Amino acid sequence: MKARVTTRLRLGRIHYLNTLPYYHGLDSLLEGSGFEIEWVSGPPTEINQKMREGELDVAPISSLEYLNHQDRYLLLPKLCIGSRDFSASVLLLSKERIEGLNGATISLTEESLSAAALLKILLKFKFNFVNKFVVEKSDPAKMLAKSQACLLIGDEALFFRSKDFIYKTDLSEIWWDWAGQPFCFGLWAVRREYGKDHPDETALFYRKLKLNLEKNLQDLEKLLREGLGLTFADEKFPTIFGYLFNLSYGLENGMEKGLDLFYQYAHRLKISPKPQKLEFIEI
Repeated sequence: MKARVTTRLRLGRIHYLNTLPYYHGLDSLLEGSGFEIEWVSGPPTEINQKMREGELDVAPISSLEYLNHQDRYLLLPKLCIGSRDFSASVLLLSKERIEGLNGATISLTEESLSAAALLKILLKFKFNFVNKFVVEKSDPAKMLAKSQACLLIGDEALFFRSKDFIYKTDLSEIWWDWAGQPFCFGLWAVRREYGKDHPDETALFYRKLKLNLEKNLQDLEKLLREGLGLTFADEKFPTIFGYLFNLSYGLENGMEKGLDLFYQYAHRLKISPKPQKLEFIEI
């Protein structure tokens, strides 16, 4: 009898709530599939770096990371992390309205790549502002003590409550109103070498991942109960339920159009190379 071959897969996990529909239950679904999974967790910029340097094989990466290094990645089809209007977790916190921030110094969380680029694009091309940006460890109180505004993302942005009055601007909502397109913050990617060396295994992982996502999105109440131990009685339940319900996880035509527009602006801002056609691994 032929021995079953085990394939090592170094899998990146972004430790934000918006990735919960992808990850909850994935371990169980992958059992017996021939994978030896090595999980690596971190914020988006850390996962980007590990993918770029070959320390991971498959992971959700920042959409701008893909644009900046398209030669290193192939995309998993139809999967993303995005928003059609407000996201609630990509926020500009400021001491005055965004319209008054021309010339202001703005602190950017070190955990962000795509959202930081989105902010720069909006300030430059929508508002015609000139700003100075500094990258800081994610600590909103300290960031606002140093700067007139700061960018927060992820769970910290979703749950942050300030003791003092501040303005909160949802950047994906501003983008939606201005550009008329959804915004894609993240894409699932595989390193080209891994995808080419393990095409069947990559295809199998993709099918399992997509199936797991679809199952979790069908019943968000169950996802929050099983994945986070939350029920209707918990204070955070409505916030997280509404948050996940409003996000988009499908890279369909509208999301691709928004992604293409984002890439064009990033190139115009001279922070990224000219975008090429998206390349998906053959499944």
